[in-house]
Amino acid sequence: MIELSNVSLRRKNRLILSGINWTVKDGEHWVLYGRNGAGKTMLLEIICGYLFPTEGELVRFGKHHGEYDIRELRKRIGYISTFLKGMFSGRERVVDVVTSGLFGSVGLWCEPESDDRESARRLLASIGMGNRENDRFGELSDGEQGKVLILRALINDPRLLLLDEPSKGLDFGSREDLLLALETLSKRQSTSIVLVTHHTEEITPLFGRIMVLHEGRPLFTGGVAECVEQRVFQRVFDNRVRVVECEGRYHTILSTKEYAPEDRTD
Repeated sequence: MIELSNVSLRRKNRLILSGINWTVKDGEHWVLYGRNGAGKTMLLEIICGYLFPTEGELVRFGKHHGEYDIRELRKRIGYISTFLKGMFSGRERVVDVVTSGLFGSVGLWCEPESDDRESARRLLASIGMGNRENDRFGELSDGEQGKVLILRALINDPRLLLLDEPSKGLDFGSREDLLLALETLSKRQSTSIVLVTHHTEEITPLFGRIMVLHEGRPLFTGGVAECVEQRVFQRVFDNRVRVVECEGRYHTILSTKEYAPEDRTD
């Protein structure tokens, strides 16, 4: 579905990304992990066509760059960025925010068909928000707004959903509600998901694959369990953390001592 071969990105003589080799197949759910400034968001923007790689090859849905209309490409990719939430008016009705995803617009600029709004209502009902359809977007909590934006991205039934730190700024309960909603929606739609995060706690069992970026380069690409076994997270943080698994989730703990590579993780 998405194939990146030796992709690099340079901006103002600074190398942002280098040596990215990554394939996302239909039905796979990936975590894109890395510290702040690792290049995660820019990698997503390359996939969406908002940025163009300086070097390397990128194939989207079997087509190389220049073989498709970029506007049509973006209809097949649902992208939720960190700045999207602030673009919507707080007075917009929740059902209209979801419906606007069909048109790729911020807000509705024309009257949608009744079937379009009904599709939005079904999505809202699927995550227990059917009774909020006529509420104003600004009346929702941050977590609820995040879930509505995920529905907006999914209403076009995209093949790929890119989530750039969707739980940023949420409290623990709101974060868990959002992750649960994501898991519920994944069972209803065959869309592949890429979740950007720098918190191991957000890596739920839904995600079986992970790419770890470190200083713009891929440090690890493979299974989540293998990533933990190879102590990749510790390498990202210079062995200053421990990663503890509990009930299928991974929790990062700041260590008071440095752990040698041969030390075992609790």
